[in-house]
This record gives sequence, structure tokens and C-alpha cells, in this order.
Amino acid sequence: MIDAVREDISPTDPELARTALRRNWLRLILESRTRELEQLCLAQPDPHDAHVLLIRACCRDLLGDSHGATFLRGQGLSVAAEDFVVCFTELLLATDASAKAVAADRARDALTRCGPEDDYPSALFLLGWTEVRLRRDLGEAIALLRSAADEARLHDRDETFRLAQSNLAFALTHAGLFTEAEQTLDALPVAAAPSDWDVFEGGLPQANRGTIAYWRGDYDEAIRHLDPAVADTAPGHNFEALARLYLVMSLVALKRDDRYYAASELIRGVSRADKHGIPWDTLRRVVSALLAHAEGHDQRARTIAAPALTRPGAAVAHAVLAELYRVLDEPALAAQALRLASAGALPRYARVSTLITSAALRSAAGRGSEAHELLDRALEAASSERILAPFLSDDPLIGDLLSAHAHRGSRHDPFLAVVLERRGQLSRRLAGVLTPRESEVLGCLRTTMTAEEIAAHLGVAYPTVKTHIRSVYRKLGVTTRREAVRSTLAR
Repeated sequence: MIDAVREDISPTDPELARTALRRNWLRLILESRTRELEQLCLAQPDPHDAHVLLIRACCRDLLGDSHGATFLRGQGLSVAAEDFVVCFTELLLATDASAKAVAADRARDALTRCGPEDDYPSALFLLGWTEVRLRRDLGEAIALLRSAADEARLHDRDETFRLAQSNLAFALTHAGLFTEAEQTLDALPVAAAPSDWDVFEGGLPQANRGTIAYWRGDYDEAIRHLDPAVADTAPGHNFEALARLYLVMSLVALKRDDRYYAASELIRGVSRADKHGIPWDTLRRVVSALLAHAEGHDQRARTIAAPALTRPGAAVAHAVLAELYRVLDEPALAAQALRLASAGALPRYARVSTLITSAALRSAAGRGSEAHELLDRALEAASSERILAPFLSDDPLIGDLLSAHAHRGSRHDPFLAVVLERRGQLSRRLAGVLTPRESEVLGCLRTTMTAEEIAAHLGVAYPTVKTHIRSVYRKLGVTTRREAVRSTLAR
């Protein structure tokens, strides 16, 4: 295909060369001909043409040269009129969510005016690709990617079809449609070799499977998929970065403190800047705060997480953050995070998480009836896709609430039984495994300090200390302070 394009690009007819480049540049990018495309741009009769500069900017960005992309984009936009090339350059290069959303709306309009010189199948895929990352309407993104896959198949675009299906699996995963996402992943065509676009996106199938396993509470399976997806040379803002974050969350869920140092290094490899509309700094802050809490550094967790409350547009991260703040005994901040999570379209698994957190907050506030209603709604939302992770917190309040719900009776008793069975399995696995903070609390229990004095000594809230004490008792299989001390002395 690249040879045919070279033949079309006449060195003596600038307009013909321009038309050939405009007709094929998106397809060449998607089919991993980025370097050849840039060479074709440089060989143009007028290499300083606005379209040539903008297409080169996309090549530079795809090849990892963000500074070169910025300069070329600026040169091109300074002289270009609004057209198809401008719209889809902006779609590829816009970084923050608001700019990406504006570019997507303009690109959608450009598609309605697509002419014979424009690459409709590739453009349709890129619009769906963008909408998935913006998460404005995952249903619409799924429909666009399905349409792109059909269009690619009609035009015999095998690579565009593979990319459309791959991103469809991502869209389905992040909409919480796990069963359909797995079916799409299972049927995914295998690339003959790693492509530029695969490097650009980085680890999509493994990240998807790991994400599904995490939210289904199968943390070992998540680690099995996510570990191989991590690459030291990754740019920190693609699916590999997402794999890093879910890997850390899985390690925390299993209390794998032997890997906590490595986990902090994984987080450092995630971008601090937005890319393609994804708020990476918010995501990395929330996961970093989770890790700090797991290591027993609650005040550090609060400090790390605080800026995440100032930025909207990260619904899943804010759902996770709400539960962390609840466990840290910060109900007002938990409620604030819940409001941020609910401000956008919540995928099913994040909605389950917010319902569980809201139920626990109501229960702690003595509003038991409301708590049980929210819990039943969470069970209803979770059952069809077997979303278990939000129910598996080792916080005693969640366990007590679920047990009380089972005695009370639920419209979803079969799935509740699955939840309780999985909690039991996880509890037995983690029995006796104290977190660093629980070990500190246990050390204090060997002294004459009261719970209030332990709280002051460790710099945490009194209710947090009581939660840690209950957790220590449960893990050691004891009911009193004296039995806890005796149990550890006997070991």
C-alpha cells in the first residue's frame, strides 16, 4: 500500500501530491507506516504546506516526540483553514479533556462533510477511539467503534478492523460490560508484529483482562495479566500505565507488602500530565494514596489525595477515593469525592463502589434502613457481571453490614451468597496477615496505652484506631486485648 501512495505523490504536481497525502495519511498512521509517512511529507513539493506540517506533527507525537509535535502543530495551525486534516490532527494531538471534547465535536461535524479525498473508515475509528477516552457517553463510543469495525471490514482494512475491535473491548470493559468485553478479546485478531499504534496504546488486551479480573475480585488473576503488561520504556500515559495502576491496586487488595516498594516505583512510571483527555495525575494520586494507607501512612495518604478533590472528570478514581476517605474516617471528604464521581457517567463497577461507600456512610451515621436499601441496589447492579471487589473490603463495618443484610433478607440472596463466600475465601487467605499500621497498633497494645493514647501516639483518629484494633482481633482470632498480646507472645 505504501508503494502505491509513493507513486501517487508526484514531485511535479503539488496539488496531486497534496490530495494523495490527504487521502492516505490516517490509514498509514493506523497501519504503522508512521516513519514512511513522515518521509513522504518531507518529500512533498512544498514541505511547509499547512497540511504537511500538521500530518508531520501527528507522526512526531506517535513516535514519542511530543516537543516536535507541538512545534509542527503550531506552525501548521498558524496558516491552516478549518478542514478535515485540521479537525483530525486536533483529535489526535489535544491533551486535556476539554480540548479533546471540542476537537471531537468538530471531528464529528467534519465526518458529516467527508469527501472523496478523506479517509472515512480511519476517521470513524479515531472518533470512537477519542470518545472512549473522554467517557462522555460510553454507549455512543461503543456504537462508533462497532460502526468503524464494520466500515473497515467492508473496505478490507484488516489493521483498522483489529484496532477498532481492540478499542471496542476497552470500551466494553470500562462500561462494565465484562462478559461481552471478554468475548471480544477472545475473538481479537492477532497482529503479525507489534505496530506503532500498539506501542502508542501499549498493552491493551492485558490491561483489559486485568481490569476485569480486579473488579471481579480475582486479584491473583489480575496480577497474572497485569505483570507482563508493564514495560520500563513505556511513555506513562497509555494502557501500560493503566496496567500499572490496577496492578498496584491488586497488590494492595492482597496485602502484598513484599511488593509495596516495587509498587511505588510502578506509580512513578505513570504520567503526571493529561494525555488524550485522560487525567493521569488524578489517577496516579488516588492509587498512590491507597498504597500509602496500606503501608500505614494515613496522613501521607490524605496529603497525596487532597489535590484529586479539586479536579473533576475522573469518575472511577473518585469512586475509589470516596471509599478510601471513608476508611480514613473522613466522611465529609468521602461525600465530596462521591459527588465528583456522580458528576459524570459512572460505569457499572464504579456505581457499585459508590453505592457500597454510601451504604457504609449511612450505616455509620445510624441510618440503617437507608444503608440496606443502598446495599440492595449495589447487589442488583453487580450481579449480572459478577462485580465483587467493592464488597470485599476488610473493614469490619462492611462485613457487619453484609451479614446483617443476609439475615434481613435480600432480593438478591444468590449473589449475596457469592459475595459472602468470596469474602470468606479472601479472609482465610489474609488471616494473620497484619498491615504495617495494624502491627504498630498491636505493638501499642502490649503497653499500658489506652486507645485514645495510641491514636495520639500514631497521629490518627480515635475511630481509626478502634477499627485497626477490631481488625487485629479478627485476624488473630481473639476478642480481648489480653488474648491478642498472649497470642503474639506464643508465636
